[in-house]
Amino acid sequence: MTSKETLHHLVDELPEDQNELARVLLEDLRDAADIGGPPLGRESLESLDHGLADIGSGRIKSLEDYKRERGL
Repeated sequence: MTSKETLHHLVDELPEDQNELARVLLEDLRDAADIGGPPLGRESLESLDHGLADIGSGRIKSLEDYKRERGL
């Protein structure tokens, strides 16, 4: 399975309440891309795959929980 196919699969598996967060994160990633820059390396791509897998399997916490745990 290609990385793009994996991304589509993960998005399809997201719980409905995580769709907006995933959309924002992917748009931020897209917007941060340097079109004229070098392609992402293997480590960066693996890190993205790992993070998307965490989102797909529900191994995430809300920003509110993160802030509360850190006293922010």
